[in-house]
Amino acid sequence: MTDLLSYIKSTYKEGEPILLKDLKTLDLSYDNLRQKLKKLTDTNLIERATDGIYYYGNKPSVEEVTKKRFITRNNAVFGYYIKNSLLSRLGFDIASECDEIITNEFGAIVRDIDVLGEKVRVRRSKIQIDKNNFYVLQLLDLIKDLSDYELDQDKLNESLKSYVTEYKITKDDIDRYICYYPYVTFRNYYKYNIENILN
Repeated sequence: MTDLLSYIKSTYKEGEPILLKDLKTLDLSYDNLRQKLKKLTDTNLIERATDGIYYYGNKPSVEEVTKKRFITRNNAVFGYYIKNSLLSRLGFDIASECDEIITNEFGAIVRDIDVLGEKVRVRRSKIQIDKNNFYVLQLLDLIKDLSDYELDQDKLNESLKSYVTEYKITKDDIDRYICYYPYVTFRNYYKYNIENILN
């Protein structure tokens, strides 16, 4: 147990989310690893943030935990924010009961999970997400959901243009993936003149 704690403290900073799946690379059986982690949490030497994620010392933010578990780590991207969570990050003043994320790193189709006492809604992606396509897929998910909101059109155009410019999104990028989305995505694509803001 002390060896595992020493490894954790020498490998991770205080407050950094520690994923069980990353600890599986240690020379321990899965059952043995889980038992050691349980002993460490039972004695308050480490804390559990949510299923399979731990930390020690300062408590990380919910966003730090969810980003590392469901969105990006080790220079890989496998998820992104959607709906109100995305719109608030794009500068819209929209309240949300919880963060919503789409990710490759989840077994259930959709489920609410508890992260440090807060609800996070996680959905399994139908399309494999990676660092070369996440920005296009995130934009398409936003386009799909635009009818659900009453947004200022000028501010929306400005936000979308900024997003498209940042990630250099082209019509070819959209064409490559839009076929995987429901009809409302096509309808909103033309309704909100998305083609006019693409590179």
